[in-house]
Amino acid sequence: MKFFITGSDTDVGKSFVTASLLRAFLEQGAKAVALKPVQTGYAENSRIPDENSRIPDENSRIPSQSLEPDFKEYIKAGQNADFKATCYTFAYPASPHFSAELEGKKIKARGILDFIEQNLAQITLIEGAGGILVPLNENQSFLDIAKELNAPVILVCKNCLGAINHALLNLEILRQNSIKLAALILNFHDENDAICLSNQQFLQKKLSCPIITLKNYKNNENYSNSAKDFRAFISKFLDKKYI
Repeated sequence: MKFFITGSDTDVGKSFVTASLLRAFLEQGAKAVALKPVQTGYAENSRIPDENSRIPDENSRIPSQSLEPDFKEYIKAGQNADFKATCYTFAYPASPHFSAELEGKKIKARGILDFIEQNLAQITLIEGAGGILVPLNENQSFLDIAKELNAPVILVCKNCLGAINHALLNLEILRQNSIKLAALILNFHDENDAICLSNQQFLQKKLSCPIITLKNYKNNENYSNSAKDFRAFISKFLDKKYI
């Protein structure tokens, strides 16, 4: 079974959720893999754009490269370090279409889909980059990937002021494109914060899918603690009739 993990924005914790889910499935004995088809900000990329490339100036507040690619979190969660989790990597941390353009390359949705098809497992977790409408090139976005995969979506939102609007906008896009929502994840949840609790309560009344709250774990070696929050959710998918 496949799941597509996307976010309501960047930096909402998609990789944290993907790695936690991976750990949860692996702990239950499932043959699970996590894929990050497009990775930007990859410091080990073969060509980091030089000073003559069309890169925003130093005042853009965007770092020249990331210190740790997202897919390395999967290794911490238990994935084989030799497993190739990505098919497109780019040095500059920005929207995939822009990062690819800086290196004179182009991302093709078909290439991503073929990569996923070649790496399917009993449970396959596919993490997007940014949100569902983030462009891959001039004409295609991650929405095209999600539609073609025909896989249920796990939507990750940062539980803060604005989360309700962000969640509902994304859910409307999914509804318009007949994409099933498997779960809504409210990340960085604080049970002592009135806004967090209000967001959770409002969305629970509006949605029929599971809503899972995740706190910001300080002690979460190998994602073992956050994986516990997904045990109830993944249990039905481990039944043979769902595989």
